[in-house]
Amino acid sequence: MKIAIIGYGKMGQMIEKEAVKLQIPISKIINNKHELLSYNFGKDEVAIEFTEPSACLENIEIISLKGTPIVCGTTGWYGDIQKVQKLITDNNIGFIYASNFAIGVNIFWEIIKKASLVMDKFDEYDVMGHEIHHNKKKDSPSGTALTTAQIMIDNITRKKQIITERVDREMKPDEIHFSSSRCGSVIGKHEVIFDSNEDFIKISHDSKGRSSFAKGALNCAKWIKNKKGFYTIESYMEELLNA
Repeated sequence: MKIAIIGYGKMGQMIEKEAVKLQIPISKIINNKHELLSYNFGKDEVAIEFTEPSACLENIEIISLKGTPIVCGTTGWYGDIQKVQKLITDNNIGFIYASNFAIGVNIFWEIIKKASLVMDKFDEYDVMGHEIHHNKKKDSPSGTALTTAQIMIDNITRKKQIITERVDREMKPDEIHFSSSRCGSVIGKHEVIFDSNEDFIKISHDSKGRSSFAKGALNCAKWIKNKKGFYTIESYMEELLNA
């Protein structure tokens, strides 16, 4: 397997660094649309796409038309998920995406899922979330925060809505408030609190560096290389957990 890195920002550079450590060949590094249109891809290549929401959809379309499997770590395009699914199906390639590829974050999500199923039985517990990232991050809330909140919505039947903006009113019983802060160079911190009148339970994940995201993306590139179809990180985790 060889990887083509699409986007050479902080994550693209980290993927390059980790690929070198793991002795995974890098076939090309592409940082603009013109380069992407002009390059051909080999049968042994997987594209790892970490760019911006404004570029991501077009990148996926170009890469899928070239018949190359894709690992996508860009967030902010999920409103067009049906369009992407059609592109993947029409071009018969493999595609896996995640708001966070770090294995620790995905373990965190598995724990949140199980905790939410338990809390579904105990109405006396309310729930909230908070995330902190560095002051250069361009989106708020983070994709990881939204995924975390969605897991709780999916598994706590009394909760129906995710609120991410400032709240200047009383919270409704069916809402989950997931707030955000931006400060300094914090890589990423996410926490969930289940609160009752008697106690609270806190589950949190703190990232120590971006290498975990890169390693996860590279592992998913190996996983998707010989697959066809549209996958989320949940499919990859399910296979690991059931091995």
